[in-house]
Amino acid sequence: MINLLENFSLAHTQVTRLNAELSEIVPPNQAFSAKVELKLTPLEMHFEGELPQYQVTARLVCRGSREDSPDQPLFTVELVLQAVYSQFRGEPVDFETFKANHGTLTRQLYPLIHHQLQPVFKQFGLDQVKLPYDLAGNGQEQGPPAQRQVH
Repeated sequence: MINLLENFSLAHTQVTRLNAELSEIVPPNQAFSAKVELKLTPLEMHFEGELPQYQVTARLVCRGSREDSPDQPLFTVELVLQAVYSQFRGEPVDFETFKANHGTLTRQLYPLIHHQLQPVFKQFGLDQVKLPYDLAGNGQEQGPPAQRQVH
């Protein structure tokens, strides 16, 4: 797997969806579990010049529930972020190569998503929710984890 961050820079980001729902008041000392799902979808873009640009749609959903009733959500937060990456060096990377290696971009997208959502959690009174800043381990996994436990 090649690390796209060595050849691509983040040119633009835009939040295109932010949905947040709090089902009931969550006291600061209430224990709950939250599952985070992050899905990245690469898209081909028209570009002018020698080096390409590609778009990545990042969709993060965080659902929280009491540990004793996991089927009844306390809150749900969904964020969709569009990110445009421009290649700045090397031989042009074709879309199939970009698509096969786009998981390496999570190292940069996690902190951006965290920055966008932390104020939402604070407004909901969910200061105890801390999203990951990075992948677990060394970041050389084959993509983002399907679910992650956060408190």
